Formats: sequence, structure tokens, C-alpha cells
Amino acid sequence: MSKYVKQPQNKRHKKNETSLSLSSSSRSLSLLSHDVTLNCLSRLSRLDSAVLSLTSKSYSSLLVSHDFCRTRELMGCKEEYYYVCLSIPPYPTPRWFILRRGGPSLDDVAVAKKSVNRWLRPIPTYPYQPPESSSFVVLDYVIYVIGGVIQGTPTSDVLVLDCLSHSWRRIRSMRVARASAAANVVDGKIYVFGGCKEFDSSNWAEVFDPKTQTWDTLILPDLEICKNTSMIEKSVVIEDKVYVVDEEEQCFYYMPREGIWRRGIRDSKLGNRKDWCAIGKLLYCYGTRGKILWCEADELDRCEAEELNWREVEGLGILQFGSKACKRGIEESLAWKLHWTMNSFSRLSSNSRGNIVVFWKVLIPGTGKLQLWCAEISMERRSQGGGVCGTIEWTDAVSGLGPNSYTVKVLYSVSLNV
Repeated sequence: MSKYVKQPQNKRHKKNETSLSLSSSSRSLSLLSHDVTLNCLSRLSRLDSAVLSLTSKSYSSLLVSHDFCRTRELMGCKEEYYYVCLSIPPYPTPRWFILRRGGPSLDDVAVAKKSVNRWLRPIPTYPYQPPESSSFVVLDYVIYVIGGVIQGTPTSDVLVLDCLSHSWRRIRSMRVARASAAANVVDGKIYVFGGCKEFDSSNWAEVFDPKTQTWDTLILPDLEICKNTSMIEKSVVIEDKVYVVDEEEQCFYYMPREGIWRRGIRDSKLGNRKDWCAIGKLLYCYGTRGKILWCEADELDRCEAEELNWREVEGLGILQFGSKACKRGIEESLAWKLHWTMNSFSRLSSNSRGNIVVFWKVLIPGTGKLQLWCAEISMERRSQGGGVCGTIEWTDAVSGLGPNSYTVKVLYSVSLNV
């Protein structure tokens, strides 16, 4: 009985020691110069920095400053994180999470199961974010959530999430309410196309300058280039050109530096191709039955009569997943989960390493429970004119979703080095 009573005391004693340690460390750091303090703090992980920021308002301010971020960059101490936005019914507004990049190789699955460091961690959510049809871009450690639909009505609101402080604010609204618009960044400016109800040359596109915090209209010189286009299905930036594909698979592009619009190739091949992303001179997306597809990016500039030549990324087929897992001694259930990805991708994007990042939902056999999984896949071009082969760099469960979470959606995912 005496041993049982002493345990809580020991725990409290340890907590007091931890508090005293943080307090003494805080006082010690306060005696250092600003530059030396930055140098010391920059060596901490972002997660440790978040804990330290709770000890002092001055440290809290310093650890979310651009000076701190710049110092981490110069010292090579930045870490890659994924910012993930989920729609989780019945909650009315989307919820945001942060995920530390990385994970075990397929050979280290036992370690992965015991690790919670790679699980999604909640960050502040804006209570009035539109629940659907918003667009988003990332610029200078800030995520912009643009437009969307609130109670069936498009909005012109623009929200920003500061990824250094995880704080939200509103900025100047767009001139036009938009839903399912295309949003991209070129030369430090945000270009938004389509998504408006009334189509004409004066409202279809606009550009935001973060330096002046102003929106300006982009006038279309030729309405025939994007005739009757309202809903945007896909968009991507390649070599400073903004490519946009509408709901009729019509492709056109804008060159901001020259102010020139052009019509591109028509993607009329049968099948549903979502989440376009460009890596180098190759364009990737995911298609029917969870296949990852690729094509040459320069095909987008070709004449309208041709079609994009989409090809499947090799090495990620159903048999390849299973055989690779078996060769590496992976348990059968994981091979089954990897197999499941081929039919249930929820979101595909690229990261700062030039790799593909995918999220998908997995139904755990015999339990009725769902998990959200994430994987990073590197791509290798075999030769000029040859195919592309994918290799799974890491994969892991990142969140439990519960038994009734079939309607959970990954709305956005973006990679940031902070």
C-alpha cells in the first residue's frame, strides 16, 4: 500500500522538476544576446519549440518570427510537415492538422505501429471556414483558403493560416464570389480563375498581391479561349505558366509575365483524373481505381486535336504491392492495406522533395474501424522516353477515424519546410 501511495508523489516530483528545468532554462536563455538565442533555439525541433514557447511570451513571439525561421533555414534545421485539412461530419467546419514528415521504411512496420509521433495533431481551426468548394495556395509560410460555399452560396472571403504561429485571420475579399475556382502562385502573386456564376471578361479571373494586399481584375482578351467555363476541375503551374482544365476537359493557360492567354490540349481521354501536380517536366494525377498516372508536361501546349498521353506509374500495381511486402517480410495485413490504396485514394499532392504524397482510408479487417493512412512515393524516370517507376519511401497510419467515418474527406494537404 505504501508503494502505491508514493507513486503519485514521484510523478508530481518529476513534474515539478520538469517545470523547474524549463523555468531555469528560460532564465538562462534570457541572459543571452538575441542572435545567440536564435542560434540555440533554432536547433530544437518544431515540436520542442512549441513546448518552450509556453514558458514565456517573449519566446512565444520569437519562435513564430520570420527571423527564427530564416535562422533555421541557414542552419539546415528545418523540418518538413504536412498540413492537412479534413472534412469530418457531423462537424460543420473543416478541421486542420499537422503531420511531421517521415516514417519507417516498409521493413520497420513494427516500429510504426508503436509510434504516435507521426499521427495527425490538431491545430487551431477557423470556425467560419467554408465547408466545401474552397481553393487554397501556399505562399511564404501562409496557407490561403479562397472562396468556397457557405449554406449553398459562394463567398468571396479569403482566410489565411499563418503556419509559424498557427493563427488565423481574414484578409481583403476577392472582387467576385467564387466556388471551385483555380488558385495558383506565380512570382509571389496569387492568380484565381473561374468559379463564378456570371461569366464575362471582367470577372472571370483576378490576381492578389500580398505586398499591397489588393485584388486586381485580369481581363480576358478573347472569351472564346475559355467559353462558358465556370467550374474548374484541375489546375497546375509549370514553368511559370498557369494551366487550367474546366469541367468539359478543355485546357487553356495563362502566362502572367507576358499577360498572354493560350488554348492548350483537350484532355478528352475517358476516365476521371484528379489532383494534378507537376514535378519537374512531368505531370502526375490519380485516375480510376486509384492508379497514379503521368504524362509529359509539355504535352499541355500542343494543339487541341491531340490528347494527353496518360500512362500508369509502374511498380505500384496490385501484384507489385503484395509481392514487395512479402519479400520484405511484412505481415499480411499491411500488404492488404497497401492493396487497398489502389481503390481508395483520398488526396494526392507533391512535397518539397519532389515526391508524391497520398492519403487514403483503410477499413481494418474484422473490426469495422477506419484509419487514415499516408504514404510518400518517389518517382524515377527510367530513360528519356521510357516509363516512370514509383518506390514507396514510407507509409504509416496517421489517424484513427472511428467506425462511422466513411464520409471523412481530405480536403487539402500541403508540404511545408518550417
